[in-house]
Amino acid sequence: MADLDAATREAHGKLTWAKALSLVRIPSFAILLVSRLLSGHLLVGTFGVVFLVDVYGFSTAVASIVLLPFGVGYFLGNLLGGFLGDAAERRSPRHGLVAVLQGAQFAFAIVTFLGTQFDYGDIALFGLFFALMGAAQGVNPGINRPIVMAITPPELRGAAFAIYISIFEAVGWAVFSLGAGFLGDQLGLKTVFLWVLVVLMLVNGAVLSLLYRTYASDVERVQRELDARRAAALHGQVADEGIG
Repeated sequence: MADLDAATREAHGKLTWAKALSLVRIPSFAILLVSRLLSGHLLVGTFGVVFLVDVYGFSTAVASIVLLPFGVGYFLGNLLGGFLGDAAERRSPRHGLVAVLQGAQFAFAIVTFLGTQFDYGDIALFGLFFALMGAAQGVNPGINRPIVMAITPPELRGAAFAIYISIFEAVGWAVFSLGAGFLGDQLGLKTVFLWVLVVLMLVNGAVLSLLYRTYASDVERVQRELDARRAAALHGQVADEGIG
């Protein structure tokens, strides 16, 4: 609809509470919200250094070294996610993005299991695994953002991202951080990391399997709506020209 005049486009752009609430009735978006609440990988940046100090006895100064490869891995994961997303969508428009997003969760769980549940005694090896964790986590934004955009009308995308990131991600981060702190005292951070960063992320990947049933139909629904808006707008322009 980019070639239509601004007034025609903006006629559909007024955000109301009813429109915002309609987001949670989009099946794929509801699945993504559940997935966001299961995103235990948010703990790595919060407790990663504390974990290495508490569980494997590194000093804080030495343990902090892993933050650099983790950050570099996350950055490279962002780039990789963009390339993988483009390639996957070309190969399978219906399921490509979903497959990459799901694969990233499983990859993170596997790498985190190897990188947190064994004592390698060498911060360089832990740094390598933290880099891989960062990469697996960094893939997500380049995939889940396009999915959100594809299943929501243009005027609701801002609200969708606000709900998805500002609310659900923030809530998930707060719950995991508070829960990990409490359970870490009770069970130990190694056990917490196993359940939150490995088991829960496997569950997260399994939950995303539901998108294979909903994503394509939700994308098609949005496209039909946009096509209908365009047809109505063009019909109105033709009618106006005829009257003129």
